[in-house]
Amino acid sequence: MITLRRTIPFAMLTTALGVAWVAGCNDQKPAEPPPQPSASATVTAPPPPPPPPPQVTACDAVQTPALTSMIQARAATEAPGMQPEGAAICNVVPEGQSASSQVIMLQQGYCYTVLGSSLPGVTELDMQMDLDLAAGAALPVAIKPLLMTDTEAGPNGSMGAKQSCYQWPLPIPAAARVTLKARTGSGPVAAQVYKKKKAF
Repeated sequence: MITLRRTIPFAMLTTALGVAWVAGCNDQKPAEPPPQPSASATVTAPPPPPPPPPQVTACDAVQTPALTSMIQARAATEAPGMQPEGAAICNVVPEGQSASSQVIMLQQGYCYTVLGSSLPGVTELDMQMDLDLAAGAALPVAIKPLLMTDTEAGPNGSMGAKQSCYQWPLPIPAAARVTLKARTGSGPVAAQVYKKKKAF
């Protein structure tokens, strides 16, 4: 019996082995990417909200008598012969903010002076007296809302002091308010309105 052997050329064999090796390499799984950080690890906490702006508050049991005593000591020379009109206004005012008094009823025939003081911390006190148009009756156009303003520099102020007191010119009463502003510095501020019958 004759057996025939089929020989495969060497070049064909090496080519087939090379193809099989490349195919085997391509069957390998690609490397997995590194794990990504979780969302919770990259999120930062939001910044805290800014603190609320400081508020105007009432003077305490020490600040009120200290300031009213300072004003009373000045009244003898700056509001001579005059009596307090209503209670003093006393507030702790942050820099740039204002506090207003209760309504003051201005009457014809009376003369008005306002004295203001502050405790250390306030370096420039501003004051003014305005008509409270919301509380008063209709007034002639010639009457301007701003009645008096403080022109002094420093932690104390006055309006209509000494012989320059303000006279309400109309026969009907009018409502007004005094406003105190800490232009520079912060701290307790106070003012007192004085009045007297004007001699004609």
